[in-house]
Amino acid sequence: MTVPWIRGSLVVVVTTITIATLKVFDIVRTMTGGQFETSVVANEMYSRAFRLGQPSIGAALAVVLFVMVIPIIIYNVRVLRQHKEAR
Repeated sequence: MTVPWIRGSLVVVVTTITIATLKVFDIVRTMTGGQFETSVVANEMYSRAFRLGQPSIGAALAVVLFVMVIPIIIYNVRVLRQHKEAR
């Protein structure tokens, strides 16, 4: 078995893991409570919107997270289309 046979599956798994990594919030929040200078986009978004009372900055960070995820999704769709055409 070679990589071209499992390329579609690899792309789906890698993009899913990448998106989940960008959106990580619960683990960071549970383990650190927002202390110790932990800064991931989702945690910063929550802190700004709800703890510091700055919903506009929280919404802007949500847009930043969305913009970071879109290229990954586009790449995933393109590879899956190519994989479907190759069949």
